[in-house]
Amino acid sequence: MTAAVNTPAELERTVDLGAIYDAHYRLLVGLAIERYDVSETEAQTLAHDVFLAFITKANEIMDARTWLVSAICNASKYYLRVRARYVSLPDALRERPDPRLSRVQDFLPEQLTARQILACLIPRCQLALHLRYVEGYSIREVAVELRTTERYAQKLVGKCLRRAHECYRNGARP
Repeated sequence: MTAAVNTPAELERTVDLGAIYDAHYRLLVGLAIERYDVSETEAQTLAHDVFLAFITKANEIMDARTWLVSAICNASKYYLRVRARYVSLPDALRERPDPRLSRVQDFLPEQLTARQILACLIPRCQLALHLRYVEGYSIREVAVELRTTERYAQKLVGKCLRRAHECYRNGARP
Protein backbone atom coordinates (compact mmCIF):
# COMPACT_ATOMS: atom_id res chain seq x y z
CA MET A 1 0.00 0.00 0.00
CA THR A 2 1.19 3.45 -0.75
CA ALA A 3 0.36 6.46 1.30
CA ALA A 4 -1.52 9.25 -0.39
CA VAL A 5 0.77 12.18 -0.95
CA ASN A 6 -0.82 15.59 -1.31
CA THR A 7 0.62 17.77 -4.00
CA PRO A 8 1.29 21.43 -3.22
CA ALA A 9 -1.70 22.36 -5.38
CA GLU A 10 -4.00 20.18 -3.24
CA LEU A 11 -2.64 21.65 -0.01
CA GLU A 12 -3.12 25.19 -1.24
CA ARG A 13 -6.72 24.72 -2.38
CA THR A 14 -8.97 27.44 -1.12
CA VAL A 15 -12.13 26.79 0.80
CA ASP A 16 -15.07 29.18 0.63
CA LEU A 17 -15.80 29.28 4.36
CA GLY A 18 -18.75 31.63 3.99
CA ALA A 19 -20.52 29.31 1.56
CA ILE A 20 -19.89 26.28 3.79
CA TYR A 21 -21.17 28.18 6.82
CA ASP A 22 -24.34 29.29 5.00
CA ALA A 23 -24.98 25.81 3.62
CA HIS A 24 -24.49 23.89 6.88
CA TYR A 25 -25.32 26.17 9.81
CA ARG A 26 -29.04 25.35 10.00
CA LEU A 27 -28.29 21.65 9.58
CA LEU A 28 -25.87 21.64 12.52
CA VAL A 29 -28.17 23.59 14.82
CA GLY A 30 -31.11 21.36 13.84
CA LEU A 31 -29.12 18.18 14.54
CA ALA A 32 -28.12 19.37 18.00
CA ILE A 33 -31.70 20.32 18.83
CA GLU A 34 -33.51 17.32 17.34
CA ARG A 35 -31.10 14.47 18.02
CA TYR A 36 -29.60 15.56 21.34
CA ASP A 37 -32.33 17.78 22.79
CA VAL A 38 -29.99 20.73 23.25
CA SER A 39 -31.59 24.14 23.69
CA GLU A 40 -31.55 26.41 20.65
CA THR A 41 -29.12 28.95 22.08
CA GLU A 42 -26.74 26.21 23.21
CA ALA A 43 -27.06 24.50 19.82
CA GLN A 44 -26.12 27.76 18.10
CA THR A 45 -23.11 28.12 20.38
CA LEU A 46 -22.04 24.55 19.65
CA ALA A 47 -22.43 25.12 15.91
CA HIS A 48 -20.23 28.21 16.07
CA ASP A 49 -17.62 26.29 18.07
CA VAL A 50 -17.67 23.54 15.43
CA PHE A 51 -17.19 26.11 12.66
CA LEU A 52 -14.26 27.64 14.51
CA ALA A 53 -12.64 24.21 14.71
CA PHE A 54 -13.45 23.67 11.04
CA ILE A 55 -11.73 26.92 10.07
CA THR A 56 -8.46 25.78 11.64
CA LYS A 57 -8.48 22.50 9.65
CA ALA A 58 -10.41 23.56 6.53
CA ASN A 59 -7.60 22.85 4.07
CA GLU A 60 -7.06 19.32 5.44
CA ILE A 61 -10.73 18.23 5.35
CA MET A 62 -11.89 16.43 2.22
CA ASP A 63 -15.65 16.22 2.93
CA ALA A 64 -16.83 19.28 4.85
CA ARG A 65 -20.41 18.07 5.39
CA THR A 66 -19.38 14.75 6.93
CA TRP A 67 -16.79 16.41 9.13
CA LEU A 68 -19.21 19.09 10.33
CA VAL A 69 -22.01 16.59 11.09
CA SER A 70 -19.71 14.32 13.09
CA ALA A 71 -18.22 17.34 14.89
CA ILE A 72 -21.64 18.68 15.96
CA CYS A 73 -22.62 15.20 17.17
CA ASN A 74 -19.44 14.92 19.23
CA ALA A 75 -19.82 18.47 20.57
CA SER A 76 -23.45 17.82 21.55
CA LYS A 77 -22.55 14.58 23.34
CA TYR A 78 -19.74 16.33 25.21
CA TYR A 79 -22.06 19.20 26.16
CA LEU A 80 -24.63 16.75 27.55
CA ARG A 81 -21.96 14.84 29.53
CA VAL A 82 -20.70 18.06 31.12
CA ARG A 83 -24.20 19.33 31.85
CA ALA A 84 -25.16 16.03 33.49
CA ARG A 85 -22.54 16.67 36.18
CA TYR A 86 -24.32 19.75 37.46
CA VAL A 87 -26.50 19.27 40.51
CA SER A 88 -29.29 21.75 41.12
CA LEU A 89 -30.01 23.11 44.57
CA PRO A 90 -32.93 21.66 46.50
CA ASP A 91 -36.06 23.80 46.33
CA ALA A 92 -35.97 24.40 50.09
CA LEU A 93 -32.60 26.15 49.82
CA ARG A 94 -33.63 28.29 46.86
CA GLU A 95 -36.64 29.77 48.61
CA ARG A 96 -35.09 30.60 51.97
CA PRO A 97 -33.74 34.19 52.09
CA ASP A 98 -30.65 35.17 54.03
CA PRO A 99 -31.87 36.12 57.54
CA ARG A 100 -29.21 38.86 57.78
CA LEU A 101 -30.92 40.70 54.93
CA SER A 102 -34.41 40.73 56.41
CA ARG A 103 -33.94 44.25 57.80
CA VAL A 104 -31.46 45.58 55.26
CA GLN A 105 -33.57 48.68 54.63
CA ASP A 106 -33.04 49.69 58.27
CA PHE A 107 -29.24 49.68 58.42
CA LEU A 108 -28.20 50.24 54.80
CA PRO A 109 -28.66 54.05 54.68
CA GLU A 110 -26.62 54.53 57.85
CA GLN A 111 -23.93 52.17 56.60
CA LEU A 112 -23.65 54.02 53.29
CA THR A 113 -23.47 57.37 55.04
CA ALA A 114 -20.75 56.09 57.39
CA ARG A 115 -18.72 54.81 54.43
CA GLN A 116 -18.99 58.14 52.62
CA ILE A 117 -17.94 60.02 55.74
CA LEU A 118 -14.98 57.72 56.32
CA ALA A 119 -13.92 58.25 52.71
CA CYS A 120 -13.60 62.00 53.48
CA LEU A 121 -11.09 61.35 56.26
CA ILE A 122 -7.37 60.70 56.14
CA PRO A 123 -6.31 57.06 56.56
CA ARG A 124 -5.10 57.55 60.15
CA CYS A 125 -8.50 58.94 61.16
CA GLN A 126 -10.24 56.14 59.32
CA LEU A 127 -8.21 53.60 61.26
CA ALA A 128 -8.69 55.32 64.62
CA LEU A 129 -12.48 55.59 64.23
CA HIS A 130 -12.75 52.07 62.87
CA LEU A 131 -10.83 50.65 65.80
CA ARG A 132 -12.78 52.66 68.34
CA TYR A 133 -16.36 52.39 67.05
CA VAL A 134 -16.47 49.39 64.74
CA GLU A 135 -14.06 47.05 66.46
CA GLY A 136 -14.96 48.35 69.93
CA TYR A 137 -11.39 49.06 71.10
CA SER A 138 -10.84 51.12 74.19
CA ILE A 139 -8.73 54.27 73.97
CA ARG A 140 -5.84 52.35 75.52
CA GLU A 141 -6.11 49.64 72.85
CA VAL A 142 -6.34 52.28 70.10
CA ALA A 143 -3.15 53.86 71.47
CA VAL A 144 -1.37 50.51 71.41
CA GLU A 145 -2.47 49.82 67.82
CA LEU A 146 -1.41 53.28 66.66
CA ARG A 147 1.81 53.12 68.71
CA THR A 148 1.14 56.33 70.56
CA THR A 149 0.13 57.55 74.01
CA GLU A 150 -3.37 57.25 75.42
CA ARG A 151 -3.67 61.01 75.61
CA TYR A 152 -2.81 61.48 71.94
CA ALA A 153 -5.16 58.62 70.96
CA GLN A 154 -7.98 60.38 72.85
CA LYS A 155 -7.21 63.67 71.06
CA LEU A 156 -6.98 61.91 67.70
CA VAL A 157 -10.33 60.17 68.09
CA GLY A 158 -11.98 63.46 69.12
CA LYS A 159 -10.37 65.38 66.26
CA CYS A 160 -11.39 62.68 63.77
CA LEU A 161 -14.97 62.73 65.07
CA ARG A 162 -15.12 66.49 64.54
CA ARG A 163 -13.80 66.07 60.98
CA ALA A 164 -16.38 63.34 60.34
CA HIS A 165 -19.13 65.63 61.63
CA GLU A 166 -17.90 68.38 59.28
CA CYS A 167 -17.95 65.96 56.34
CA TYR A 168 -21.49 64.97 57.24
CA ARG A 169 -22.64 68.59 57.46
CA ASN A 170 -20.95 69.39 54.14
CA GLY A 171 -22.99 66.81 52.29
CA ALA A 172 -21.40 63.35 52.61
CA ARG A 173 -24.85 61.76 52.58
CA PRO A 174 -26.30 59.15 50.20
